[in-house]
This record gives sequence, structure tokens and C-alpha cells, in this order.
Amino acid sequence: MTPKKEKIIYEASLLIHSLGYTNTKLSDILTSSGIGKGQFYHYFTSKQDLADAVVEYLIGTMKHDIFEEVLDQPTAPKLRLNQMLDKLCAMQFENQAQSGCALGNLAIEISEHEPVLRDKISSFFKQWEEKIQRALDELQQHGELDKKVDTAKYSRAMIAMIEGAILLMKNKQDIQVLYDITDVIRNEYNLNEE
Repeated sequence: MTPKKEKIIYEASLLIHSLGYTNTKLSDILTSSGIGKGQFYHYFTSKQDLADAVVEYLIGTMKHDIFEEVLDQPTAPKLRLNQMLDKLCAMQFENQAQSGCALGNLAIEISEHEPVLRDKISSFFKQWEEKIQRALDELQQHGELDKKVDTAKYSRAMIAMIEGAILLMKNKQDIQVLYDITDVIRNEYNLNEE
């Protein structure tokens, strides 16, 4: 991929994250990327084509930051889950609690109208669930989580709590909302260190 195409995708991802897919106009993308329409259409056939590349970029970034750097590491499951929560909080702090989760926002906005993008985002969330479930299974094996816990349901619930916390944080423009709910997650899932 050329540096110019990467720049367009990156700039578009920032705009879509802050404005939403529908509210991001092609003219905004052109201005932000410093390109003309001809250059845009050299790299992308349409805004939809660019949106597909943006979703791939966002998924790739989250997989790197959350999966590769944290959940796929050969560390204790409690540590991995705590580091995941810390990393997610740090990412939102960096955004000043204003834009929310880029993939969560897109999932809400495009789920009805863009089945290809919906399926890609859904696949990412499914992979996230599986990685959390693996950590929860390990906690059960070590006797740190009740054996009666359905780890598949609990992994989905953890993501729902995280995404819901980010949504409430974005609405209130207050990072403390996310901190409070991650504290509840740590307590509920027995992640606090003794």
C-alpha cells in the first residue's frame, strides 16, 4: 500500500471516528488528506470502498493493540484482562473521552445498511469474545473463577459492559464513567490483585 493511500485511510478513520460514517463527507476527506477528487478515485472507487479500508484499518489497529500486545501474550490471565482494561481506558483518555469506540460507533451506525462492514466488525467482536473466554477458562482452571461461570456468556457480557461504559462515557464526556465501570468489571470477574 502506498503512503498516500495509507494517509487517506488514516485521515478518514479520524473523521469517521469523530463525525460518524454518514456525517463524514467526501469533501472533508479530501481536505483532511490534502488530495483532489482525481487522486481519491485513483485509490478508491467510492466512499463505501474507503469505508471498507477504514474498517480493516481500525480492526487491524485494535487487533494489534488489544490482541497481540495484551490478550495473546503468555502472561497470567488476570494480568492480561487487567492490562486490556487499562489499555482501553488509556485509549479513551487519549481521545479525551469524546469519540468513543471507533468500531462500536460504526457497529451502531452501519449495522442495518452495510452488511459487509457489519460482518467484518461482528467477526472482530467474536474474536475478542473468544480471547476473553480463553482467559476466563484459564482463571477457572487455576481456581480463580467459579467453575459454574459460563465463560462464553461472561466474555460477551464483559465486552457489553466495556462498550456500554464507553458509550455512557462519550455521552457524558467524562472518563470517570469508564473508570468506574472497569472497576465493577474487575470486581465482578475477580480480577483485583490480592
